[in-house]
Amino acid sequence: MSVKVKMAFLGFICLSSLALGCVELAMLYHDKTVSNAPVVALQEGSAITGRWETFDLVINYQYTKKVDSLKISAQAALSSHYQMTYDKLAKMRVYIFFLDKDSRVMETALFADTWSSNTRDVQEISSSYKTPPGTAGFSFGYSGQVRDGKSTDNFYKLPLD
Repeated sequence: MSVKVKMAFLGFICLSSLALGCVELAMLYHDKTVSNAPVVALQEGSAITGRWETFDLVINYQYTKKVDSLKISAQAALSSHYQMTYDKLAKMRVYIFFLDKDSRVMETALFADTWSSNTRDVQEISSSYKTPPGTAGFSFGYSGQVRDGKSTDNFYKLPLD
């Protein structure tokens, strides 16, 4: 076999291995149960306002649900613990999980991926989604990293069980 054919074959094997290891975002955490975070029961009709809160993150949201769509706007901020202890948000990713009646993840979507680097800033977020059939509620999940001059802290709340 020529060197070019061997290299092409090796490249194909490497790419195939990578592709098989990837999971589509919508299927991330599929069938996992949200048991360690608040769950919002969906109501159809006019705008519904609420607050979703954990030790790490506070999201004040307003949503409108119509048939198979969800329009949601929110103001999200790190909790006072991180605001007082750290000054830099190195990274932050927030997901929205569409849940069935038993709080199992049916589908995952990215809610916010771009944040300012200041831990005290409030993030304005607005998104629209097509909800999967049978969606009874939603929840959020996140992973982030904060820093100060001396230390780094990683935090997350994801349906890992």
